[in-house]
Amino acid sequence: MPKCAEEPIGRLIYKTSLDLRNYAEKLLNPYGLTTEQFHILKSTSARAGISQSQLCVSVGKKPANITRLLDRLEKKGWIERQPNPADRRSSLVYLTREGERIIAEVSNEFESYASWFVEGVGQEEERAFRRVLGKINHNIEKLMNALDEGKA
Repeated sequence: MPKCAEEPIGRLIYKTSLDLRNYAEKLLNPYGLTTEQFHILKSTSARAGISQSQLCVSVGKKPANITRLLDRLEKKGWIERQPNPADRRSSLVYLTREGERIIAEVSNEFESYASWFVEGVGQEEERAFRRVLGKINHNIEKLMNALDEGKA
């Protein structure tokens, strides 16, 4: 049976994503963080006073998952929830000083290794990669929307 000369692009993206996630998990483990928790912390730092529903959209998680993750981050003292003055049914999420510190520390750690990911990749190659990956992401979003609408 003939074998494909090259791996399918979807498989390469999947393997790279898995490797990056495994790397991130190893880097975050000493801090007592998961990639999901770090993503929430980063999203909260980008927008102080973000509502839980906005956070759901930002990180692509369901409300029950966000609540569970926020509970854990709050117990660690990295975030705090305050009542939303515009909507009594919701709360706003803020980073604590300790949360800001942990993000800065972990972000510095990630940045110190980021150049290794693209070692040997020229600027034009990186720009082309970003364009192609952006197009692939756009196409996947269109396919997902079509599936959600029952059109695929």
